[in-house]
Amino acid sequence: MAIKHQFNDEDNRPDFVDAGVYPATIKEAKEKLSKSSGNEMLEIIWRLDNGMLIWDYVTFGEKTAYKVDTLLKSTGHAPKKGEEVELNADDMVGWRAFLDLRIEDDKNFGRKNKVSKYVTDKGVPEALPF
Repeated sequence: MAIKHQFNDEDNRPDFVDAGVYPATIKEAKEKLSKSSGNEMLEIIWRLDNGMLIWDYVTFGEKTAYKVDTLLKSTGHAPKKGEEVELNADDMVGWRAFLDLRIEDDKNFGRKNKVSKYVTDKGVPEALPF
């Protein structure tokens, strides 16, 4: 039996998705130091449910505390207000959240997605079936 396919002359799948909100899982997280500020930072690799990977960077500091708080809220890992939390990058693997993505033109990588924000008003996406 033959399989039919309409040839569209497309070379590869795009390296980005349309701007919008997507469920995602932390595939990998690494603790690093920010080159620009010298502050502690998490490099997070998110895996969208369609398999695409998105890199995001969360820097710890006074000006960026909101992003850490939003990450914790969106993944369902927010402590009580005023409570100190210790984050271990390895423990974050598997956390789920909705990401609001935009498309950005990068001089080195072409068009790519960037996390605009972590979405906190949709709850945490259900776990993917395996």
